[in-house]
Amino acid sequence: VMGSAAALHAHDFWLVPDAFRVSVGSWLRMQGQTSSKFPTSEAAVGTDRIADARIFSATEQTQIRELSRSGTSLVLRHRPTSPGQRIVAVTLHPRSVRESAEGFRRYLELEGAPEALERYQREGMLPTDSITRRYAKYAKTLVEVGPRGSRAFSRVVGHPAEFIPLSDPAALAPGDTLRVRLLYRGQPLARAKLHAGSVASRSAGEERAVTLETDAEGITRVPIDRAGLWNLRALHIVPAVPGSGADWDTHWVTLVFGVEPGAARPTAAGSDSAAVVAVVDRFHRALATGDSVAALNLLTSDATILESGGVETKAEYRSHHLPGDIAFARAVSRERGAIRATVRGDVAWATSTSTGRGEYRGRAVNSAGAELMVLTRTPDGWRISAVHWSSRTLR
Repeated sequence: VMGSAAALHAHDFWLVPDAFRVSVGSWLRMQGQTSSKFPTSEAAVGTDRIADARIFSATEQTQIRELSRSGTSLVLRHRPTSPGQRIVAVTLHPRSVRESAEGFRRYLELEGAPEALERYQREGMLPTDSITRRYAKYAKTLVEVGPRGSRAFSRVVGHPAEFIPLSDPAALAPGDTLRVRLLYRGQPLARAKLHAGSVASRSAGEERAVTLETDAEGITRVPIDRAGLWNLRALHIVPAVPGSGADWDTHWVTLVFGVEPGAARPTAAGSDSAAVVAVVDRFHRALATGDSVAALNLLTSDATILESGGVETKAEYRSHHLPGDIAFARAVSRERGAIRATVRGDVAWATSTSTGRGEYRGRAVNSAGAELMVLTRTPDGWRISAVHWSSRTLR
């Protein structure tokens, strides 16, 4: 669902890097911006408000200790010593305010959360007396370190509310679409409103923004219509846990990333990772469309397939499990999570999880699956040399 983005009148909190690409060993500098107009800042968050500031690679995490203020911005600095994509993640200590019942209603209206106001009004949950509203803010951004390295974009950092890209924002170009999932307490947040906006540069005029809504799996699709600085932001308001010191909890969540003009130019390892993910996607698309020739062409001649408790060669798979896999893929709707690819020279492996719902051969299917694919670099590009599938029935 798209429309004109409602203005957020209170202050969002964004992490805006000075540069989205830095060399290994150089200083990575980010500004914590607090305002209602991306990417500006009206007031600097004090360092004492930082509950947690960390930088994540695909496999590691490190505390950010260089915190200061400069003018109206919080400043974070860190010197990464290895290549790869990084997530910078900051949590602010929660604060509480006392509000009248009418003040709380106006807050919901002004913060672009009319759906929350309507829902809680319909459910008879809106307060009739003064309340304590507690609010916390969580911000993330993505940066590239060096010309090579593994991808981190789909890593869950553990914020109470956070955006998880399902494809690599660093590989985006104008005209692409970014799939992103919104989590709350580790679970997909369905039917949630969020705002996606961009500016052409840090000093360029007005933000261009749209309002989107997540689907039943907490996923939305963001149309990337130009290069520049992009941000996603959402506000989730829920009744607080009784006895926790507040009546309502407000969770502000943001994600900032950059989109380069023209064709995306990922790093060398990033390009390999993207190519690996593309091959995995093509294989599944071939199954779903019934194209057995395309699926087999993506397998090496000595490929090994492990499924249903057995091991098959490519020839055995062609005559045995492949027809069934195609029929299953065409009958059962499958929601696949992010594909995480790791490249080590001429070998790579990709992992993902999925859920499937539908009917196959007269029986209902409601399952969770996990997949491991091993790929090797060939003269024709990356090809799949091993596949391992496992699944379980969801109750």
